Amino acid sequence: MKNFNAQYHSLFHRLFGGMDDTMLDQIFEIGSEKVLNTGEYLFHQGDSQNVLYIVLSGRLRAIKEDSQETRILGDIGQGEPVGEFALFTNEPRMASVLAIRKSIVLEFTQEEYQVLVSKNPALATSLTNFVIQRLRRNTFQQNKTTPPKNIALINLQSDLDLSPWTQGMQTYFENMKIPVQVFDYESQSHLHDEEFFDSLEEHEGLNILVCNDEQTAWSHQCLVYADLVILAALFESKTKIYPIEKELNLYERNILNKKIYLLLLHDENPSMPSGTEKWLKNRSVQLHIHLRKGHEKDTARFCRIITNQAIGLVLGGGGAKGYAHIGVVKALQERGIDIDFLGGTSAGAIYGVSMSFLDFDFKRIEKTISNSVKAQLTSNDLTLPMISFLSGKKIKKFMKEVFGESHMEDIWVNSYCVSTNFSKAAMKIHDNGLLWQQLAASMAIPGVFPPVVIDQYLHVDGAVMDNLPIEPMYRFPVSKIIAVSLSGLPERKVNYEEAPTGWSILWDKIFRKKRFKIPSVGSLIINSLTLNSLQKQEITKQKVSHYFELNLKGVGFMDDKKWKQILKKGYDQMVEYLDTLPEEERFWMKK
Repeated sequence: MKNFNAQYHSLFHRLFGGMDDTMLDQIFEIGSEKVLNTGEYLFHQGDSQNVLYIVLSGRLRAIKEDSQETRILGDIGQGEPVGEFALFTNEPRMASVLAIRKSIVLEFTQEEYQVLVSKNPALATSLTNFVIQRLRRNTFQQNKTTPPKNIALINLQSDLDLSPWTQGMQTYFENMKIPVQVFDYESQSHLHDEEFFDSLEEHEGLNILVCNDEQTAWSHQCLVYADLVILAALFESKTKIYPIEKELNLYERNILNKKIYLLLLHDENPSMPSGTEKWLKNRSVQLHIHLRKGHEKDTARFCRIITNQAIGLVLGGGGAKGYAHIGVVKALQERGIDIDFLGGTSAGAIYGVSMSFLDFDFKRIEKTISNSVKAQLTSNDLTLPMISFLSGKKIKKFMKEVFGESHMEDIWVNSYCVSTNFSKAAMKIHDNGLLWQQLAASMAIPGVFPPVVIDQYLHVDGAVMDNLPIEPMYRFPVSKIIAVSLSGLPERKVNYEEAPTGWSILWDKIFRKKRFKIPSVGSLIINSLTLNSLQKQEITKQKVSHYFELNLKGVGFMDDKKWKQILKKGYDQMVEYLDTLPEEERFWMKK
């Protein structure tokens, strides 16, 4: 019988469930362990082999290769099966799979699998159920990846003491009962490199490998074994490319590239970041994260992000109904649900990203709203109706006053909004650039506001393409996505056989007969433009953890004066929604 440790034993218990020890012993007796070194292929695209693999340790990467490019499909971590479709269908491999660090897999040929199933028929049911669940995964779940196990933390400034920022992380992980080991060169120098790095797999939690420019050989080894690379630097320091970044060839493009996050460290109570784009200009990183010293919410957010447990919030468009989003977020935060990534369209963009910009300080948020309502931003703003009814100058002026020269990259909580690139007839995701300009593009309702020019392209309201932009949230390491819609697709019948004339409607209003229930010009334009988007919304709402549609019947598209009542409607409805969720779905309560 083959030897295997308790870690692999518990792994198979989690993978298939319900297996007794005898069955597990037989799995390891019949299967063959295979060791892959970094860069070694498990199999190639187009190969004809009916072999099933299960990852015991390490990390693999699936890639799609053609004559023009090599595309990374995703990473495969411990406990995940690989190649099960070829085992069942006898079809050639649809993609190539290689090790991005030293890995061990358990291999079963078709004959071995049949022997195993003949001895343990329940195994076939377990694996079949696993495959079915994988096929049933929605788009959001398919984009989830196995959390990193080994993290290389590279200190870009060798004289920088990271402990004031990392102490809070240690406390967070202890509270969440996530075991964490931290190593630097000195702590393992008495061991052989291979012996030390192989031992990391036996630890059930996170391994953080601290690197600097003094021990480059150690840093190179850490990169080989890392699943995630984090670069740490003081935000106020020089934004140049540091020697260690060059030495480690961090931004060299190849299929073994590790995911890189840039951690920008701030002192306590700093002012709003400015100039973040300079840090990102010459660096190819997947994500940047702002972290304030001693700031518990920042620390918890960072820890959730690096363990793929972040929470994303997506907010839909709907004019003045968007005030309800503020009530929704207020209710979420009161229940202890903090937002790690935020995205939105149109009203969802302006109200959502504004909350993020104001650091979810609801006193400041409500004061800003009050000022915008008093300013009557859509009144006395008419222009020659050549491209729009309103000039948009008042709104643009107000947004410049609120956001100044801040960029999307400067916001404490990573946020995005979407617009419709009119010139390309495609959706545009805005996560960088001048904040006011990106928001103006996202809410530029065709016919109401003029298009916004960005990079020589015309941009109009994002709701034309997607009124609830969930898909861009898949880019982030989220475990939960909460989507909030302001508008569904209700069936609406009218009480007349033919659309009334303008004069008929006018007389009806003068004499208050209320014979005609017909949308306003603005409502007709906006709803007509977003019909296709609303159809898409009906499909994409199945792709999130929690979908919530607000009931805002009676709220008009321009009912700004009712903002307090609208905000309260959003708050009350979200409180009711959260309080009536089944206990097993209250993810924020789980420890």
